[in-house]
Amino acid sequence: MSENKFLDIAYKDLCSEKTLQSNSQGFFLNFADFVVEEVGKAWIKENFNKLRSDNERIKFVYECEKVKDYVLNFLSNVKEVYREKNASFSQKKRLEADHLLKQKDPRKALMLYCQSVLRAPRTGADVQIDSGLSLSLALWGRSQALIELRKYREALSDIQQALKENLSGSYKAQAFWKMGICYRAMNDENKAKVSYDLAEKLLGNDKEKIRQLNEDRMRSFPKEEVTVDSQKPKLSTEFKHNLPNASGKLSVKISKEAGRYIIANEDIQSGETLVVESPYVACLLPEMFGLQCHHCFKNLESPMGCLDCSSVAFCTSKCRDEAVSTYHKHECKYLDLLIGSGMSILAHSALRMVTQNGLKKSLDIYHNRKNEKIYALCTHVQQRPPLDFFQRSLMAAFLLRCLQMSGFFPNTSRDQVVPTEEGYQIGEMLLFNLQMLQFNAHEVYVTKYTSSQKVVDSKIVYIGVALYLTTSIFNHDCHPAMTRHFVGKDIVLVAARPIKANEPVPENYGMIFTRKVLSDRQRTLSSRYWFQCRCLACTQNWPAIGMGLEQVSKRLKCPTSQCSQTFTLPVAKESLQCPKCKKIVNLTNKILLLHWCEEQYQQAFQFMDDHEMRKAIDILTSTIDTFYKIALPPHQQTHLAEEMLRLCLVHLGNASFSLENQPKEK
Repeated sequence: MSENKFLDIAYKDLCSEKTLQSNSQGFFLNFADFVVEEVGKAWIKENFNKLRSDNERIKFVYECEKVKDYVLNFLSNVKEVYREKNASFSQKKRLEADHLLKQKDPRKALMLYCQSVLRAPRTGADVQIDSGLSLSLALWGRSQALIELRKYREALSDIQQALKENLSGSYKAQAFWKMGICYRAMNDENKAKVSYDLAEKLLGNDKEKIRQLNEDRMRSFPKEEVTVDSQKPKLSTEFKHNLPNASGKLSVKISKEAGRYIIANEDIQSGETLVVESPYVACLLPEMFGLQCHHCFKNLESPMGCLDCSSVAFCTSKCRDEAVSTYHKHECKYLDLLIGSGMSILAHSALRMVTQNGLKKSLDIYHNRKNEKIYALCTHVQQRPPLDFFQRSLMAAFLLRCLQMSGFFPNTSRDQVVPTEEGYQIGEMLLFNLQMLQFNAHEVYVTKYTSSQKVVDSKIVYIGVALYLTTSIFNHDCHPAMTRHFVGKDIVLVAARPIKANEPVPENYGMIFTRKVLSDRQRTLSSRYWFQCRCLACTQNWPAIGMGLEQVSKRLKCPTSQCSQTFTLPVAKESLQCPKCKKIVNLTNKILLLHWCEEQYQQAFQFMDDHEMRKAIDILTSTIDTFYKIALPPHQQTHLAEEMLRLCLVHLGNASFSLENQPKEK
């Protein structure tokens, strides 16, 4: 293999460190650097080079005489650090929200009620404040704001949850009354009648209240304001068993140069949905904890909190219960410690891969490694330097200690720092995860719109990372064949240009030739993903937009079938002899078709401006397909069209109009 002139070793090491600790203020790398300084890089290189397995590496940091005291002393300081509930704060925010609601500002009131709900302790936990009913009162108050905002389903859920949390008896008649209003607004007359009847019964002899109730029975309420969730599209063709969640037009190939990669079995057209996949693991970025559901990544409107910590929020009690019954019970009281360590979202994902499965299932995976798809993913183990292995072994030990302290190992004392054999096996899994996720995880994003709501003014906001077993197999190309978007935390891959049968189907790892010049792309790919890209855009050094792409001459294919000759425009004569197939060919129709393509792109852009995305997608896909039948890239207008197609498809996935102006908790 030729030497990679773009490789920057210092930058590569920095990129690798960032996949362990992304926050420079964290304490983990301070500890790791201290140990490295004490024992010396030369010693680490000599000794870690001798280790041949992750099992040996994880045991080394616990058992080697030269490092174990540093490690065990550090790990013995791991303890619960989390954001606790606060009844006083919850009460304060609720009363502020009550005031805003009286002032006819339900939207601001809702934000404060949400803070009140998330900070409220379990019912009965603090009887000195609100008689221990802070949570039910916060939910009750929020339901009133939601009714004002015509969010009847969410209001109904809050009322029902408030009743489950022992809402005071004095509110119960009102609760069923409000439930009747919600059901009536949702056009469920039967449940509305049952709710109103129960409310009337609870009102007893209060004639004035009953009169008002009967008026509400007959009233028409404003139509429910429903938020329509993005829908996952269906695959263009049914998937095959050897490549789950992918179109039947795709297959896996293996070569010495490219490893595993995906090819097309049949011709694929632009716009075909090729992959729709749920993640093997997904983690939300800490800065998004108050904006997206911790479990499903949906935008939060009326969140539910964990019953023990105030760090995370869920869109529904269903999501909360799923999280708490699996991974969150092990992460809950250590989240702030993990965040304080500065660890990357990839390191958190490495932990989540274990916590979401629990001890028994994790050990089953460990003992069945040869048959687990996760263990077929790339780790670049042969290229990884000893110091990197050492740092990751220390991170694995830190994550393992958090598991020990959280009760993940039920038959082992939390005071026991040195792992049991089961502990070492879980530590080995963590170390593998830390290596594998570095090259296989995908960033999950939402599309943020400005007040104009125009697609061209939208901005990508990253909210987390996820691992997709099928999607991870796609190789990179600086001119990607697919675009990706997300529905919740599920990934959707759609063909951005036509692909012929037996051709590779590449994705893109963030380095697109239209935005980055060759040297920048190669430096980043070499440092972040540890490979030298040899795609057509790199070998031919296609220029970026604004850096020469607009000056590249247009090239047409020879009209003769199977002939590979191209003609660079302008041509002296539109009818001429092809130098390769020797036939007399006429380029007039192809020249006209190329002009037609460029006009169609402009029409599609206009549809985008008018928010008619489906029409824009239809024009873009058919026109891009036409271009590739008659011409060759690079071609600026077509690559802009491919980018516009991406924006249109992204519009169909996760979107947010409310990431700005969120109130900060004081």
